[in-house]
Amino acid sequence: MFTLIDALFFLLTILIVLGVGIYAGRKENTSEDYFLGGRSLPWWGVAGSLFGTNVSANHIVGMLGIGYSVGFAQSHYMFGAIPALLLLSYVLLPIYRRKRIFTLSQFLELRYGENARLLYSGIVLLLIAIQLAAGLYIGSRSLLPFFKDLGWSIGYIEGVLLLAIISTVYTWFGGLKAVVYTDVIQSIFILFAGLLLAYLTIHHPAVGGWDGLLQKESVLELKNQRMIFFLPSDHSSLPWTGALTGLFLLHAFYWGTNQYVVQRTLGASSLRQARAGILGDGFLTITIPFFTVLTGVAAYHLFQSIGESNPIDPDEAFSKLVALVVPGGYGFGGIILAGLLGAIFSSVDSMLNSASTLFTMDYYPKFRKTNFAKQIYTEETMGEAEAVRVGRAFLLLFSALTVFLALVAYNPSSKGNFFLELSAQSSHLTPGLLVIFISGIFWKKANSISAVWTILLCPIVSFSLPYVYESIAERNEILTYLFGSKLNFLHRVLIVSVFGYMFHFIFSRILFSASSKERSIYGLGVRISLQASLCVFFCVFWIVICILFKVWTNIEADWITFSSGFGIFASGFLISFRQSLKYGKSKRVRAFFRTDEWVATLLLGITVSLYFYFG
Repeated sequence: MFTLIDALFFLLTILIVLGVGIYAGRKENTSEDYFLGGRSLPWWGVAGSLFGTNVSANHIVGMLGIGYSVGFAQSHYMFGAIPALLLLSYVLLPIYRRKRIFTLSQFLELRYGENARLLYSGIVLLLIAIQLAAGLYIGSRSLLPFFKDLGWSIGYIEGVLLLAIISTVYTWFGGLKAVVYTDVIQSIFILFAGLLLAYLTIHHPAVGGWDGLLQKESVLELKNQRMIFFLPSDHSSLPWTGALTGLFLLHAFYWGTNQYVVQRTLGASSLRQARAGILGDGFLTITIPFFTVLTGVAAYHLFQSIGESNPIDPDEAFSKLVALVVPGGYGFGGIILAGLLGAIFSSVDSMLNSASTLFTMDYYPKFRKTNFAKQIYTEETMGEAEAVRVGRAFLLLFSALTVFLALVAYNPSSKGNFFLELSAQSSHLTPGLLVIFISGIFWKKANSISAVWTILLCPIVSFSLPYVYESIAERNEILTYLFGSKLNFLHRVLIVSVFGYMFHFIFSRILFSASSKERSIYGLGVRISLQASLCVFFCVFWIVICILFKVWTNIEADWITFSSGFGIFASGFLISFRQSLKYGKSKRVRAFFRTDEWVATLLLGITVSLYFYFG
């Protein structure tokens, strides 16, 4: 299927990414330039980089595979991200930027002390290593069929090395600015490729478009349907109870307290530019299910229609689908490859840069204070040029480590839902960090010793909880009926988070209340306006009213869908309109569009409407 023109697209993508990355970062000489892009990134750069960082090969390949094997319920992973993005925009980011920090671990040091900072950096470096190795694995595995079709003798090992070397080269040269500008280009590739593959799949004669897809769904048994948005609470992969609880907590960590996501917002030229970038990414994010998960659902019906007898592994559904629906000789395959490469590079480069930042800012200064280091360096403090050199050196070492992990820890012939397995593995380490971040902002009595113990205890509880649950479920039929015989990882995240808040409260107020000096939260400052509070209250009130109407009456779902979204948007519109009245008549229209409350509530309104429409 793949021809010379597709190979040219593949090679051109690599050359563009390398060229733009090296050019964008050619003058990055200071630590602020290298790690934060000189704090000069525009909103569109923030939006494109957030989108590219989030949409990795795990999404392009993994989410399509889950859409194929599980169904449209996987869209919770994208729709549920919107509240977390708004939490970052209006609560967390103003605090981070006010302190002009490089890493989120620096915020924890300001709030809890040095031990919390070092623990956070260590855990996030571990998470980045896991995610990065996984990205190289799924990227190389997904490219293997295309290499074979082009007649290139490139295997899994060579693919991992190729992806790692290319992304490491331009990240090493250019730092965050190179990452951001290449991510913007790669986001365009991802969107074009995703939309093209979705169109070709859904409009394939064996599927019959949107109407044909819904018709095929309607004749299936309930257990085989793929367009069910809320799966039973005992579902092994995506129970609705976990999607609306534990998954929201994972989103809050990922978007609000995760270094390699938040770092590009810290590099924005202003808070307004950063917030505009986050909201722009939000609108892009809610499109992801429609060119990944929905494509996977259509692929399931397509494979069923053509009589595919052999079961297809979820992680192989992408390559099988491309070979089936993409016509050869037109360059369409090259566009798909460009999008897949963009998804791989945009995540790998972001994680490499953030890992380098964490090590250089948090661990290397500790090494510099040792007696061994004092014999080497004449200067007492780390200079700008030294920081950049150290960051680049660690980037190379970390890249080599993740290549090693991708080669020894992953099997390119493995089966199963890779995306869900990766989420489950990573989620053991995140609840404790989220607990101390949120508590540290909203509760001034939280102390430093309690924070450290909470971070350490939450993973222990997380790893042991499934075994405790299984032993209890064996003797409790009601629990098994409601939540299954095995504890889903989304339920586990919720339970561990509750335990984490209990630990943090008890340790702060009882065990260590006298032995730890509290750090005032007011120095970090949380200033949520009365208007924003009223907006949030009105949104929650309106959602509750709409749910009650849908449950207790026979009103059409379309009316509920429209009214729920419109009510939320109206609240933001009124707030922005009221703010514009402070200006003269000639400036009111411009002042209205310079506010972002109406944009935020429009985004939230669309998201809530999607929940009602598909639910």
